[in-house]
Amino acid sequence: MPRFARLRATEVRDVRPGLQRMTLSDGSEAYALTDLCGPVGVGDELLVNASALELDLGSGGAHVVHTNLSAPYAGTDVPGRVMKARYLAEQMPVDAFEEAAGIAPDHLDVTVLPSLAGVRVVLCVLHSHALALAATVRDAVGVAPGYVMTDGGALPFVLSDLAAASLERGTIATAVSAGQAFGAPIESVTVASGVAALARQNIDRIVVAPGPGHLGTASPLGFSALDLVGHAAVLEGLGAATALAVRASSADERERHRGVSHHARAMAALAPERTVVPVPARRAKRDAAWVETLGKRAINMEPAAVGEALARSGLSVTSMGRPLERDHQACEWLGAAAAWLATSP
Repeated sequence: MPRFARLRATEVRDVRPGLQRMTLSDGSEAYALTDLCGPVGVGDELLVNASALELDLGSGGAHVVHTNLSAPYAGTDVPGRVMKARYLAEQMPVDAFEEAAGIAPDHLDVTVLPSLAGVRVVLCVLHSHALALAATVRDAVGVAPGYVMTDGGALPFVLSDLAAASLERGTIATAVSAGQAFGAPIESVTVASGVAALARQNIDRIVVAPGPGHLGTASPLGFSALDLVGHAAVLEGLGAATALAVRASSADERERHRGVSHHARAMAALAPERTVVPVPARRAKRDAAWVETLGKRAINMEPAAVGEALARSGLSVTSMGRPLERDHQACEWLGAAAAWLATSP
């Protein structure tokens, strides 16, 4: 069951439209998704969800404002009838691409699926890795890819400082919040239709990944990004070319994530046959073997320089609390995936 506390806001900081961060009367930190709970002012009494911090979990490192008891929020009129965060008290309507695309139901032929031929999609386990990869692609070819945020991590797009900075600096062309995720410039019901929405805007290089807040366990099936392999199957069925960005690390303290992560191996094992795995060229002799043993195709790529691309973009990217550019092996594998995505579709 969720745990709640009643506390007052003693300091409020406006981060960007839709997000406030604040200090509470007990010294703890909280954030408010103002599209859901309304704005918060200094002195307001708040009901906050304290579950994550009481269990000493990360989950953003702050309480979440559930209700502003001093100024209950009545909401605003929003176009659209697609509900996200469905069946929770916070459920909200959005103007989804599928309904806003201008296709009259009477004229919709459900036997004709959109073609994603000519579209390249990289599937990435971690939010930070995905947006670093996108910045590297933009640096390499001068054209920013699109980003589809799945609902495998945080659901509110506005929570991601990195996504906001990526949009501001143009390292992603635009973004889609898919599934139960919400708040990106484009809303979609599924990942596939989110990719189709970007393709409709002539964005043919796309990164698909969860929002911040990856959930992982020691189990080979117990991690939140496993659904990416299912998305790969659907995207391939629509004609897209797909690749897995391998999660690897030379800095992670956990043995299961040192070198190639056990999660990456599980994804490769379960991915569709045509999904490729970009491997850093200098590691090809050693690391192509485990990919091919799983019946998948390893693509040897000279890695794009992730650290240099991030420096030129001005983005500060951390992964599991560490500056990404200091993790040489992570950058090598991400650079290989970025090089594959940078190749002309």
